[in-house]
Amino acid sequence: MRKSLIKGDEAYQVWLIKDGIRHNAGTLRADHQGNGVLTYRLNGDDKAFDAIGITLEPDSHGTRPRGKKVLGT
Repeated sequence: MRKSLIKGDEAYQVWLIKDGIRHNAGTLRADHQGNGVLTYRLNGDDKAFDAIGITLEPDSHGTRPRGKKVLGT
């Protein structure tokens, strides 16, 4: 069994970025194999974004990035 990639209350948070402003697209937690799933329905203005980023947050309750960027365009 592999050790979890995240600890305690940590969670990955997904951000859609438009005109330099980040919008929360949800959070996910990975299992001990590193697998995680997030489903997000793109509506209206959500369909037009410039970039996407994923951060590792201390918990899943943030309204802005607080943790380390782990992936981004």
